[in-house]
Amino acid sequence: MSTAPDFRPTWAEIDLAAFARNVDAIVARLPLGSRLIAVLKANAYGHGAVELAKQCRAEKVAMIATALLEESLELRNAGIDLPLLLLGPLTESQISIALDHRITLGVVGPEELESACRVARDRDISIHLKLDSGMGRMGVTESELKRVVEMIQSTPRLRIDAVYTHFANASNPSDPLTDQQIAKFRQMSAKIPAPLYHLANSAATMRGIVEPGDFVRVGLSLLGAEPLDVAPALSRHEPPGEAALRFEPILRWRTEIVRLKELPAGHAVGYGATFRTKRPSRIATLPVGYADGYDRLLSNNGEVLVRGRRAPVVGRVSMDLVTIDVTDIPDARFGDEVTLLGNEITVEELAKRTGTISHEVFCRISRRVPQRPSHSWRYGRYATTGDASLRSA
Repeated sequence: MSTAPDFRPTWAEIDLAAFARNVDAIVARLPLGSRLIAVLKANAYGHGAVELAKQCRAEKVAMIATALLEESLELRNAGIDLPLLLLGPLTESQISIALDHRITLGVVGPEELESACRVARDRDISIHLKLDSGMGRMGVTESELKRVVEMIQSTPRLRIDAVYTHFANASNPSDPLTDQQIAKFRQMSAKIPAPLYHLANSAATMRGIVEPGDFVRVGLSLLGAEPLDVAPALSRHEPPGEAALRFEPILRWRTEIVRLKELPAGHAVGYGATFRTKRPSRIATLPVGYADGYDRLLSNNGEVLVRGRRAPVVGRVSMDLVTIDVTDIPDARFGDEVTLLGNEITVEELAKRTGTISHEVFCRISRRVPQRPSHSWRYGRYATTGDASLRSA
């Protein structure tokens, strides 16, 4: 998504106050000595990393994590002064650039560590070292551990600030792999002393898999999305006497009706004529499509919110346009605002309808969709307040 000037009536509202409350909700539930690493990679999963980073305060957020050097540099160039952790692999020249901008390296393997050790001949380096505890992707494996320890011990100007790992399936509480990864991590990390450890992602944090003093890396939950594979009502259950851990969606994707027409029964709608009206129908057209990130798999499958009521997507989602059936919403009018994604049309619903995950739904929303950061929902394309009856949208 983009913050560039916009002219078409399709936009995304970003509730900065809700983001701050989500940060507070996470921090309040962490055990003694634990702190939050806010994961804002991929432009904060499409929500606008710079604006969200500006809401992070040092007393609540220990570090901000990104995946790419470019992402970290964007934050530094925007004046973000919090410690930054770069989780993705870097070349030797990129390591020097990162250090010049006070970016901490998340070293993911012996190859990158070799580069870091060469750079450390001439300057001090602090790193977080990643261990592969069972995901099989990034991180130092058990067979590489001896070599890695020797490299660290022979490089006096390289300091290990933290050791970490990543869970493969913490979103599924019934999978024993998470416990196996924890055991493997403890076994491996015992050979590399470090002042700090971080294992938990959003799902593990929600499940309370956090040891006192450990940091947590949370991204999805800060955006108000459900990280677990079980129903939110079950996953968010708290022990008796403790407040429920709840998160607020911070993004609402909206558009407007730009064409409204009456069609007779049997009339085709959209490319391929995949939908034909079964009765005289009112069909509304919306100026949004798969080029904006509204998935083509929502053709004849999705629903949107018009005047607080659901309307089905009919016909194929095309590049720039979507058609919906508002026959059962007789008061729908040209210019009415339509919610594509929000509190009622949730990201989890869109992910389920399209066979993917919430992360991808967010990241698909394209640069053609301008963002409007605000400290409260704006009910209306240009308004800052609005009809309370629409606030659940």
